[in-house]
Amino acid sequence: MRKRRELFAPAIVLTARQTAGRGRAGNTWWSNAGVLTVTFALAAEEHLAPHQLPLVAGLAVRNAAAELTGNPAIGLKWPNDVVCGGLKLAGLLCERLDRLDLIGVGLNVNLNPFEAPPTLRRRITSLATLATASLDMTQVLVVLARHMRQTISRRNHHPFASLIEEYRNHHALTGCTVTVAVPGSQSPALRGRCEGLDDSGRLLIRSGGRLHPVVTGSVCSTGD
Repeated sequence: MRKRRELFAPAIVLTARQTAGRGRAGNTWWSNAGVLTVTFALAAEEHLAPHQLPLVAGLAVRNAAAELTGNPAIGLKWPNDVVCGGLKLAGLLCERLDRLDLIGVGLNVNLNPFEAPPTLRRRITSLATLATASLDMTQVLVVLARHMRQTISRRNHHPFASLIEEYRNHHALTGCTVTVAVPGSQSPALRGRCEGLDDSGRLLIRSGGRLHPVVTGSVCSTGD
């Protein structure tokens, strides 16, 4: 019988190389030596709904990336991507398990986009590309962990809506026409104009004369 490994928090789990990365909705996350792949294991923030956790964690990753590169244009793509200029910089996968919040982060640090698989090369960027210099991976982890702790702890003293207000300031989808697939839904993907997020972190899509709040989903495509 396979022995079950105990989880504990707080903890940081690192890997130097990932061979079977898992993204949201069954997608695969590719990484190489220039990617920081880390999972933060934290005591579950019960006051955060599961769909709110990747928003808070994403804000932390975005702020860390902006500090490391000096680039204020780094933005967020609901629900779990950090982007810059339409290119993906980082992705998150958050899960609540055994009273723990697991926050998985794949952050492109010293990655040369042209070393990625052909299908990804024109869709991704890295901290080194934005900073025009290589970064120390340990220092990146230190800055990322600090922002993660600070952002999560802010929720203990301020309403979630205040974090969402900051998230809105960096949200790349607002004003764009988007197509959103909702997992488990029998309905076709929802297409409409993104009008931002409400105070609970739901994506607001204007379609067919109605405003549709989306709790969880994947943005399949975007347009102006």
